[in-house]
Amino acid sequence: MNPLSDIDLTLGTDPQFSDVAAIETRNLARYRLGMRVLARSRPGAAERLGRLCAAGDAELRPLMYDPVLRNAFENDMTFLERGTAEPSGFAALLELGVADVLDGVGPCERLTRPRVQPWPGRGPAWVWTELDPATRADEHVAGRLEDLLAGTMLRESSGHRVVPDADMIAGAGRGAELLAELLPHAGAGVLPHICLAGFLRDEGVDGVVNSIAGGDPIPSAFFMAPERAADPWVAAETLFHEGLHLKLFDVLRTGSLARDPDVLVPIPWRIQPWSLTRVLFALHVYAHLVLFRAAAAQAGPELRGRYGEPPATDFVDMPTPGSQAGENGTFTTSAERAAYLGEQAVRVHGGMLTAEGRRFVRWLLGALEPIEPGIASAATPAVPVGGPAGGSAGGSVGGAEAEPRRLDPRGYRQATPVEAFPLPEQRQLVAVSPSPPRFRWLNGHAWLIYALCDGADLPTLRDRYVRAAGPGAAGGLERGVAELLAAGLIEPASV
Repeated sequence: MNPLSDIDLTLGTDPQFSDVAAIETRNLARYRLGMRVLARSRPGAAERLGRLCAAGDAELRPLMYDPVLRNAFENDMTFLERGTAEPSGFAALLELGVADVLDGVGPCERLTRPRVQPWPGRGPAWVWTELDPATRADEHVAGRLEDLLAGTMLRESSGHRVVPDADMIAGAGRGAELLAELLPHAGAGVLPHICLAGFLRDEGVDGVVNSIAGGDPIPSAFFMAPERAADPWVAAETLFHEGLHLKLFDVLRTGSLARDPDVLVPIPWRIQPWSLTRVLFALHVYAHLVLFRAAAAQAGPELRGRYGEPPATDFVDMPTPGSQAGENGTFTTSAERAAYLGEQAVRVHGGMLTAEGRRFVRWLLGALEPIEPGIASAATPAVPVGGPAGGSAGGSVGGAEAEPRRLDPRGYRQATPVEAFPLPEQRQLVAVSPSPPRFRWLNGHAWLIYALCDGADLPTLRDRYVRAAGPGAAGGLERGVAELLAAGLIEPASV
């Protein structure tokens, strides 16, 4: 196996950050738990919510990735976690009957005419062609999809969606096939995260918009300028770039990378600073583009014969005029930008990341070391960053890294009401804690302690823990209990 194949495998199969099946399994568990919680407050939709919770993964998947349904679901989860009593837009959509038919097609895709899948067999994406609503519920879904696009990607501009012709759709499909052949793990692994593939023309503060991914405002969706589909290599890179954003969106629904995601970071090739979350999203893309361009440069005659010659240079978007990089000509490659963002994330702001966030940066830059020697040093903290010792619950309970505490001699019991969903193959338990409801991701160690908190007194709890975890793990009980208490998942047994 050559170095590029090794890097492709590393970046395409991490169980937390890149494995498609593992990420989807966690998101489906979260989706089901969220619907269980909503059912308690929306009796009118309780039957439909219960039916969806019981549906198989293949039936539920197209609903979870549907842009309109997912936007409503994520909004409701935000309201829940803030403890507000806002009405459920997700439940209201279900009450209209938009998800009554479980046939592997989502509500938005069902409205498209013609119905087209741009890369069948590679992922579930469908193309936004024309919308043809037939019922009042269909009209509501179509109007909401148009509103999401107009209110997010086309704000305060003259941009507009483009109805694609056959050449545009075929070009996007060729780009996807090239991407999957060039990088069968990391490249092919972004395509299942794309639900909606669309085309638009728009301009932003930095010029013509080549492509854009939806994220929170219009989930699971990506759009690109029609011209990007003309060249397979350009289309492949565009799909890779935006698909990586959508993949990380899905990763962050089931885990936390930053304890303070809004801290601002200076960006030399831009005038305005970025939030730490945006830094992580950009780092994710730039690191993968280093691999993409190296693989493109080494593409063999078979790929070149079918798809043409790849770009000759590592072109990244131009620095914003007036920025530091715009003045001095620095940060002109993906590797330079990835190294800078990694250094800012870990060496400068490492204390603002969770333990998983620091591992995320090390994973990305460490994978590139064989082709970019020295780049991994950017992810080495200048001073040791505090965090839980091995074997503790770490950041798996809502991102918390609580300090150990003196244990209550009365012991502990599980708080109520708590909805929980086990993921034994991933050694995780996802639970929704009460007051206000919040998703908590427990690793195997935290799950063990949670399961042992059944109301028994402290000596019994400690004895069971040592027998299950081993004598060497005795010190992990205090920290694990502290994190579960902070997350609201357990309480002293006499309360």
